[in-house]
Amino acid sequence: MPVIEIRIDKPKDDGSYLFPLKIRTNSYKNGFARFGSNRNGGNRKHAGCDLYAPTGTEIRAMADGKVRVVKAFYSGTDVIEIVHKKHIIRYGEVLAGKSLVKVGDDVKRGQTIGYVGKLTVQVPSMMLHLEMYSNPKDTSPLTVRGNNAYQRRSDLIDPTTFLDNSTL
Repeated sequence: MPVIEIRIDKPKDDGSYLFPLKIRTNSYKNGFARFGSNRNGGNRKHAGCDLYAPTGTEIRAMADGKVRVVKAFYSGTDVIEIVHKKHIIRYGEVLAGKSLVKVGDDVKRGQTIGYVGKLTVQVPSMMLHLEMYSNPKDTSPLTVRGNNAYQRRSDLIDPTTFLDNSTL
């Protein structure tokens, strides 16, 4: 089955985002943790940035917004999706059952929404997996199996620039 690539444009950043952890890590820029790195032997691309931090580290909302999803995610972790003014941010690999928000909640920039979780598959890893989408009005699911190399909606964008320019 052919794999369809999508073009990931460099997003424009207005500097209004807060770094999602109280500690700055650059893990998301390197190797397997960076956006677009190969997965499953090159059959899939990494759809987000992984910010390595100890289990239980507070995760903060990067901007004001409204919670659209809180559910089980991957390998014993949860996911929180928040619609912000200009983007949807998926905060993944959150400590299971410890989300501090629920669907429909309004959140404020800097509000603690959950805690870094621990993946239980293969080599245990502690991280926040962060994805960004450019169309906050689209209510369709973010994961779209078989859609493209990222297996995500076509409005997926690389969050690296936003993380680089975010404030602590």
